[in-house]
Amino acid sequence: MSTDKKAMFKSRLAESRNELLELLNALSEEQLTTPVITDGNTWTPLDVVTHLAENERGMSIHVYKVRNGRETVPETFKINDWNAGLKERMGPHSREELIALLNENRDQTLSGLESLEDHEWELTGRHPVQGIITIEQYFETIISHDEEHTADIRKGLGLA
Repeated sequence: MSTDKKAMFKSRLAESRNELLELLNALSEEQLTTPVITDGNTWTPLDVVTHLAENERGMSIHVYKVRNGRETVPETFKINDWNAGLKERMGPHSREELIALLNENRDQTLSGLESLEDHEWELTGRHPVQGIITIEQYFETIISHDEEHTADIRKGLGLA
């Protein structure tokens, strides 16, 4: 069963990431720095992709912690504060640097996915937005996060 589930997640992870990368590679330099999200903070496509890379790295760490019986984030964790400080923590990145970071983080995600044992899919940890979720739901979240923010970039640039 786990082999089929792993194959399904690998396929979906590849599909959502390819869609993001195709969009990222198609954008002009001007589009890369055009505000696409303004929810108190202004986010350009480069900022959104930086957020996705950092977030996937964090969720891969969460999966590792859950598998090892460790706390992921405390109940008091403030995701909006974390996201607001992202630009300062991560600094500016070029398209090429972000693609390399996305690929590096995806390799970590896939390594963790590949090493999962059948009984681990239902282990739980605290996600900063969704609360207590399973490892399987962490992988679902990585996929949906890419999909949602790819759609945000398209919408913000009038490409949707």
